[in-house]
Amino acid sequence: MELQYLKNIRTAFNPAHIQIALDGTFLALPLTRTTAGVWSLQDLSFKPLELEGHRKTLRCMCFGHGSQPKYICTAADDYVIVWNIHLARQAVSKGNQVKGKVIGTTLGCIQYCSFSPDDKLVAACCENDVIILEIKNEKVLATVEGHTARLTGAEFCPHYTSTLVTISEDRTFKVWDISDFSLVYQSQIITASPFISMSMNIEKPQVAIGTADGQVRVYDLTDGNGFRCLHQLDVEKIVRKQKEKKFIEPQPSQGPVKISSRPSWKRPDQSEEVEIVSAEDEIETGSAILGLHFTYGSQNKSSNSSSSTPSFLRHENTLLNDLLDAAPMLCIGTTGSLLQINAKTLDVYKYFDLQDDILTDILDMETVVLNAAGSVYFSQGSSPDQIWCIVGSHFQNTVNVLQWKHAAIHKDEPDLASAMSAVSVTPQSSTEGGKVDSLQEGNSFEGITVLSNTPLLPNSALRSEMVKKVKEDPKAKKTKGATPKNKPGQMMKDQPITFHHKVKSSGYTETPRQTPMFKPQTNFSKSASSNSLVSHSSSSSSLGKSMDKTYPMKCDPPTECHCKIDVAERPTPINRIKFSDDGQYLATALSNKSGHVFKLPLGNKGFSCTGHNNNVNGISWSHDGNWLLTSSDDKSAFLWSKGQSDPNMCIKTVLHNMSTDKDTQKKDKDNVAFPKEVNFAQFYYMDKFILLTSGNTLYMYKYHLEQTKDDIKRYLSTSKYKQVTSLAIESQQITAASAVNDFYSCILHNSCCTY
Repeated sequence: MELQYLKNIRTAFNPAHIQIALDGTFLALPLTRTTAGVWSLQDLSFKPLELEGHRKTLRCMCFGHGSQPKYICTAADDYVIVWNIHLARQAVSKGNQVKGKVIGTTLGCIQYCSFSPDDKLVAACCENDVIILEIKNEKVLATVEGHTARLTGAEFCPHYTSTLVTISEDRTFKVWDISDFSLVYQSQIITASPFISMSMNIEKPQVAIGTADGQVRVYDLTDGNGFRCLHQLDVEKIVRKQKEKKFIEPQPSQGPVKISSRPSWKRPDQSEEVEIVSAEDEIETGSAILGLHFTYGSQNKSSNSSSSTPSFLRHENTLLNDLLDAAPMLCIGTTGSLLQINAKTLDVYKYFDLQDDILTDILDMETVVLNAAGSVYFSQGSSPDQIWCIVGSHFQNTVNVLQWKHAAIHKDEPDLASAMSAVSVTPQSSTEGGKVDSLQEGNSFEGITVLSNTPLLPNSALRSEMVKKVKEDPKAKKTKGATPKNKPGQMMKDQPITFHHKVKSSGYTETPRQTPMFKPQTNFSKSASSNSLVSHSSSSSSLGKSMDKTYPMKCDPPTECHCKIDVAERPTPINRIKFSDDGQYLATALSNKSGHVFKLPLGNKGFSCTGHNNNVNGISWSHDGNWLLTSSDDKSAFLWSKGQSDPNMCIKTVLHNMSTDKDTQKKDKDNVAFPKEVNFAQFYYMDKFILLTSGNTLYMYKYHLEQTKDDIKRYLSTSKYKQVTSLAIESQQITAASAVNDFYSCILHNSCCTY
């Protein structure tokens, strides 16, 4: 079951008007107007722990971040009290009265509260201000003011314990430093709808903020990044698309169909009528973001972390550990739906409509419908594969306890760890005779490595090759060891004289010599010749030594500029630089529609690669260092030979460049130009393939390079390429990619952004 309904608990008043506490182990709800009840999520049938101490109506509750001891804070108009749950349980078992610590008195109407990561401070939102309370000394530490409307949330960053983020109905958020008692950042008015929910990312210093119009924005809290917006997710649009998938027009049955505009109760026989249902007939529940929560994924324990594996290939020592872990989820609760979205790729993993039936009992197959939510809370307990969800009723004094499976840990949908462990990718399309092949399928293994540890399958796309077809003359004789001879009486046809054979000039156009042709050399200088030889040998040896040197790992970063050279006459941005594998050359991609190659050490002008019609955004070397590959914003990629200024092959169409006739090109409608800029180009699989990215698609090509050119038509390239496969990502744009080309590897990594 994806979503399991556990229990319906009655509260003293409407739960949509207060803050409920949930941490994956305990659940706190108002039993009466002044008493809070704490349930253990291990067994909800047990009697809750009653916390009595307030005289006025409860406003909000929250749990601490630690487990030993476990704190809970309850706030009302009279007191702000912190309780130790373990001590309270012991007191109840002994028959004693449960006592809490009062840290604030008559502070006002508290609408939200939260603990600091070390459980030493409590932030209480009182109207437009935030009151910082110190638990140990039971006093008010500071008061934060500045918002112009009612506060809706205040949370401490788990990565920076003194950083506090506040959101308000004035449509702004502020970042405060409690240790310095200062304002760090103040945003402008971002949207027309108020901020109503927020959640901190456990793995990264990020905060997600939800608005009343169905938008979720993720901001970076890292120092020095300007608190920029990383992602903006239109949840309202996602919910609308998910609902449209449910309401597909039914297939008409055989025979005539009667379509009536009468209401259902006026129709004579409803069983024989076909009722067309559309998404417009659904109850409009809205898409306000009521609850947000970042989950954490489980770590993948691979077998290649043994001592026999090299340290640079062990997952705990490399960035591959992040790829193998189950992706963290961003749980979103709206007034009418629940969603699980990958926090890294923003892909929708799971969606549930609250108007659908939820199974309550597997044996009796009983179901319940929640319809609409007044409040939503998420939490992940000690077991990472389960997510607890509390849905407060919008019109009744009840809350519904649900249990949801973690989308990335349960293999209902393929996550990155399972997909990469099998090293299999399903291509979007293939041009090899209409067959859809995969890059690698077959045996799955626990870990992931860039080294190929399994043989390729017979139908693998990596076995594809480009073989040039040699056209044979049907009239020519196929006699072995014999050369074609002219028939008797047949004269030899005219052959080109100046083409394909260089004829040395006689020199009659040159100026006559002013010096004798043979002149003896009499002024020998042993010192000069020896010095020149020594200087030449020393320069070459110093260059070789400098190339053989490895940069020391334990040293300070480089601070002195060794050499500086201008890549162009005018100031030109450099989009990318790339060293050749042998360290002898440096290639640069420039914004003046060209690429430039320098020989190291820098000092000479090098040579340019000109031919693109827009900015050159990428450049890469082949494994042998004899070829260059450039990508440009003009929706093309060029392949160059080192030292030549003309491209050897131009990749401008999606499928191939086999068809040269105009009539053939018109028939091949699928072989269109790239839809967007080609922002990545690289050689792959030991220079066997070429990888390109354009928009949300990754292309892989096989190719054949023809280095000989016709002197008459040398502007025409005879090199050929053909698409092997292409991989597309939904609603994302590929911004960068990387693959190993120094040895055979099946792993490709890319990064994306939403557009």
